[in-house]
Amino acid sequence: MMGGEKQLRWRALGFVAAAFLVLASDGQARSDEWTALLFPTSRHDFGAVPRGSVVKHDFTLVNRSQETLTIVNLHPSCGCTSGRASARVVAPGQSAVIEAQMDTRNFVGLKSTILFVTMMTSSGQEVEARLGVTSHIMSELVLNPGAIDFGMVPRGSSVERELSIDRINAPGWRFTRMLSGTRSLSAKLVETARDGGTVGYKLTVSVKPDAQAGPLRDELRLISNDPEMPSIPVTVTGWIKGELSAAPSILALGRAQSAGEVKGRFVVRASRPFVIQAIEGAGDGFTASTPQGVRASAHVVTVAYNPETGNTRGDLKKVFRVRTDIAGEPPLDLTATIHVAP
Repeated sequence: MMGGEKQLRWRALGFVAAAFLVLASDGQARSDEWTALLFPTSRHDFGAVPRGSVVKHDFTLVNRSQETLTIVNLHPSCGCTSGRASARVVAPGQSAVIEAQMDTRNFVGLKSTILFVTMMTSSGQEVEARLGVTSHIMSELVLNPGAIDFGMVPRGSSVERELSIDRINAPGWRFTRMLSGTRSLSAKLVETARDGGTVGYKLTVSVKPDAQAGPLRDELRLISNDPEMPSIPVTVTGWIKGELSAAPSILALGRAQSAGEVKGRFVVRASRPFVIQAIEGAGDGFTASTPQGVRASAHVVTVAYNPETGNTRGDLKKVFRVRTDIAGEPPLDLTATIHVAP
């Protein structure tokens, strides 16, 4: 009797294990289907990169489904990888950019990771896509630090950052030129060492005083005479702070139920009086308003969400763009968040 009970127990455990494998396989198949549906390209190979470098790639999400998608989470398989989305809500026919970034400081050799993109459809179904990135991290070539981050820079000021590039066992290696895609930066590359097989360079990057306010995201390309690694990417990030500012930085509206409007307020300031000419971005239940034609150094912008006119549920983020009459000042983006109950 005891032997029969033990055999039944093992059979039950085997059934549970088999069922788990079927569910896992089915989940992988559904993930592959959504990946193929939404992403024209879902894998990227950075190739040979220096140890310590921070490399990034933009994947394009194209919503070819019939439902609005809300990106609820970007989760990497490794702590060396991170992701960010250009939009949180993507309607049918629209697109967004998913940036995958890999930090190579703690690895050498071949490194592959996956960025899991978790989304919620407007009908309440949770779906997932998988984006893969791969690097071959070279131990003999090191960037320190791996990227240039200016942080917050007041508009009109000139700020410098430096990084070093060192390579061993390559006496004839050298850089031949440098490429940049932005006019907001100036860069200088100077050879600092050439001793035996060791070669060193110093890269100095500056923010130009006439750089426009807003986010700074660029990638410098250092072109070398090495055919196996002809270019080295250097990621540059920062934020140019303009004359306009807003408080709070992000407005959390809390939760919205099936009925009843939810409101919140931003205070937009400048060092001199100005007029808010337009506020863009209203729609899908969101509105934004301020007294028209008023000239002042501080304005209250009231943001509201009405669930009766909004079609999307879950965690939402809305960006409003404020345009003013301050000459040369770019628009100011205001971000509001809310959780809308089903």
